[in-house]
Amino acid sequence: MKSDPSSRTPPSANSFDAKLRDVFSFRAAIPVLDDYLSSIKIDDDNPGFLFDWEVDNVTAFVNAMNGLDVAQAPVWLRTRPITAQSFIDDLVHRLQPLAGGRCGRVLLAPNTHQQFGAVAVTLVGLQNDDFVQTAAQVALPVDNSTNAERYLATTYYLTETKAQQSHPNNLQPTLRNDEALHRLFI
Repeated sequence: MKSDPSSRTPPSANSFDAKLRDVFSFRAAIPVLDDYLSSIKIDDDNPGFLFDWEVDNVTAFVNAMNGLDVAQAPVWLRTRPITAQSFIDDLVHRLQPLAGGRCGRVLLAPNTHQQFGAVAVTLVGLQNDDFVQTAAQVALPVDNSTNAERYLATTYYLTETKAQQSHPNNLQPTLRNDEALHRLFI
């Protein structure tokens, strides 16, 4: 008989980090995520926030950032020069205190609804930074012929113990002066 996950102490994120050291796609992380999810309380009242990183886009984005005056970079970007891995690590490090737990670079869980909302609102706020928006315009221009956006990560809402049962968050673009800002996280 399986014990009730809510009665167990959540496993240390460090025990999963070694297994997820070079994993940026939540799909590639599914076996480890499912193990983690079986050890925590995850349901409608305790949702998870998943990231599926587009590493090629993150790499182009940080290359653009490094071409700008990095003295203007947001303070949460702790590492210089900025790399794809350091950007993702710094972003997760910034969001982790808002969440109830973490598994690698791909999952923040379990969360209360307030924690989940705080992660989403903070993520949108981070992407709206002027320095970040400038780098996005350089590295990830919108294809005007197809109106296709390139983004850094797709985010998902998870209320099941199987990561593949997650649903896209569909984070909406922010407007500034009636103009949509570049979405880095959808």
